[in-house]
Amino acid sequence: MAKKSKDKNKSKASKFRTVGKYFLIILIFLGQAYLAYAIVDKNYEKTYQFIHELNSSGIGHFTFEKLIVNPAGTNGQRYLLVEITLETVNKEHVSQIQQNRSKIRHDMIEYLSSRTVDELEGLKEKEKLRLGLIRTINNALGLRSVRNLYYTKYVMQ
Repeated sequence: MAKKSKDKNKSKASKFRTVGKYFLIILIFLGQAYLAYAIVDKNYEKTYQFIHELNSSGIGHFTFEKLIVNPAGTNGQRYLLVEITLETVNKEHVSQIQQNRSKIRHDMIEYLSSRTVDELEGLKEKEKLRLGLIRTINNALGLRSVRNLYYTKYVMQ
């Protein structure tokens, strides 16, 4: 008889633990849902404006012609010729790029000439280089202007 009583108590405790686990799982999901709602509610306007800027029809283009640099460690034996077209978030940013053209050109030449030949060759390296150039241009302008960067000419000699 004592054994049956212990089995009943274990069974009740086991059911309580199972129900408790499900309750905690549901409580965690509800907490995550509330937290997600609070974050979206707080940042909705900024996120909407950012996405709207990316999809706006006011995209501008600007071309930097013939950037020629000697890669680091080549002692002038090799050179890189690059022509770049920028796609800006807004047409109005093109005028800012034109106003700061000399500074941007200088920063891009400095960035490219600090790279070695290995860092300038290959698809993965070109993609890293592209992202670095976008970051360099945006830093020179002081705002997030460049949406994309295209190599219209890329010659390594």
